[in-house]
Amino acid sequence: MRYTRVLPVLLLGLVASCGTVDERIDPDANDPVGGAVLQSQDIRTMADQMARDIVSFGVLRSADQGERIRFHITELRNDSSDTIDKELILTELRTQLFRSLGGQVAILDRSKEGLEAVRAERAAKRAEAVDANPNRVGSVLGSDYVLKGTIKERVQQSRDLKSVFYVVTFELTDLETSELRWTNSYQAKFVSEKSVISR
Repeated sequence: MRYTRVLPVLLLGLVASCGTVDERIDPDANDPVGGAVLQSQDIRTMADQMARDIVSFGVLRSADQGERIRFHITELRNDSSDTIDKELILTELRTQLFRSLGGQVAILDRSKEGLEAVRAERAAKRAEAVDANPNRVGSVLGSDYVLKGTIKERVQQSRDLKSVFYVVTFELTDLETSELRWTNSYQAKFVSEKSVISR
């Protein structure tokens, strides 16, 4: 009888001591989860460095007063084994460029969702299903440049260790001449003990 009373108390104490770890950490801090993969600080640093380099290079500055260069970001091809969400990198880069360049350039939305929304809204306006702003009638803007990129990796493995060297390259291409007007790469290398999670 005494054991049946003690057992629930012991179980309750055991459950209370098995709490979860929930804490907010700096996105630029080393990830405690580890693994030889691109981490949050890599994404933030990469977007910041690429945006700063594009701005300082000056290719997106128009020579004519009052004219804005137009460009869009198309794709980031992932040739690595990292299952990272590519849109996370591209969205961060686009945000950094928008903040850095302000109204100096026109950043166009060429995503599938963006183009579908434009087509649907224009069709509704033309059919007079919704009101149209007479001052906002015009053609869909074309791009002067496209920004695209690739993620590559070099993996080496030994019995207990795994190293991964990442190279993320971005390119800005002139859409009239096909000339490559700017390119740069972000590099990172990780070494970790091989595990089920990071293998």
